[in-house]
Parts: sequence; C-alpha cells; structure tokens
Amino acid sequence: MHILLVGKTSSITTTIQTMLRSIDDWSTQLHSDLNDFTKISQEKSDFDLLIANLEDFRRSSTKVISQIRDHFDVTPLLVVHSYHYSALIEPLITAGATGYIQNDMSDSKLIKAVQKVASGTKCIIAEST
Repeated sequence: MHILLVGKTSSITTTIQTMLRSIDDWSTQLHSDLNDFTKISQEKSDFDLLIANLEDFRRSSTKVISQIRDHFDVTPLLVVHSYHYSALIEPLITAGATGYIQNDMSDSKLIKAVQKVASGTKCIIAEST
C-alpha cells in the first residue's frame, strides 16, 4: 500500500510515519505544504490512501480536508485529530474524510483504521463516539 501522509514533522506525524513504515509492503511519503500539491497530485493514482494530521495546520480542519480533496478527490482519506465527540468529528466526515482516528491511537488501532479506510469503508475510532 502506498500512503501519502499530510502533516508537518510534529511528534504525532512522526509517530504515525514510524508506525506505518513498520508494516511490510506499505510505503509512506510525507507532504507538509497544503499550498503546493502540484508534483504530488500528478502521482495521485499511485496513492492507495491519504492520512492527514489536522492538528499540524493553522487552518480549520474542514478547510484542510477541502484543500486536500481539491487535489485528491477520490483517494480514501483518514484524518487524525484529538476530538472525542461525534459532534466535532461528523463535520470532518461531511467535509470529505473517509475515516477518523484520535491522535493517541495504538499501533493496532491505526492499522485497523488504515485497512478499513483504504478499502473505502467509513471508519471512526474515538473513545467517546
């Protein structure tokens, strides 16, 4: 599986990248500039999944999702944030995310979410939902 991880080099994004790279046959490419998807979007058919750490950006989460969707309209998108409540998570799904996982996820929960979302299945993993 070829994954595009959208985020900066925060500890959460770095941890996600490390978790994903530990899986055989999965490759991860990090991209941190929401304003320049030009080169990356030319490769969009190569990505099986997008993962975005929404907390890495100083924009509203729904705007980040919309900006990603402008360049990758059909690739499944798993978003990461600290939200626990469905009232905060549902707008992310409405904005175009295929799935959601809290930023304090375990390896096994991340792998489960990645597999579900990559197959096109909606997946929300949060303690209070």
